[in-house]
Amino acid sequence: DEVGLWEQMSFAAFLQKHWADNQVSCTVTFDVEKEGDQLESALEYFQYQLKGISFLPRIKSGAYAQMPYEAISEAQYRDEIKRLKRVDFAKKTCAVRAVEEVPDKFCDS
Repeated sequence: DEVGLWEQMSFAAFLQKHWADNQVSCTVTFDVEKEGDQLESALEYFQYQLKGISFLPRIKSGAYAQMPYEAISEAQYRDEIKRLKRVDFAKKTCAVRAVEEVPDKFCDS
């Protein structure tokens, strides 16, 4: 909630230019009341700097039922952490398939 629309888009453009060859995946959250009318201007400004961008309005009740992320209090966070169980990676809990080697096709070097 603390980072505005323009700063998020600037950061995405920076990453697109200096870090990624492919499209940077970025969902920009914005305050509908304060920044909603700036979407068109922001898209025009960044049109040649971003390959793609998603927008998600910040609405207290959530924009839709299963939000990708939501703000929680520290107390809620601590309650959720208590429910986590330690993972034992030494146990074989899933089937492990043998990898079958496939010779290269169409390669002469």
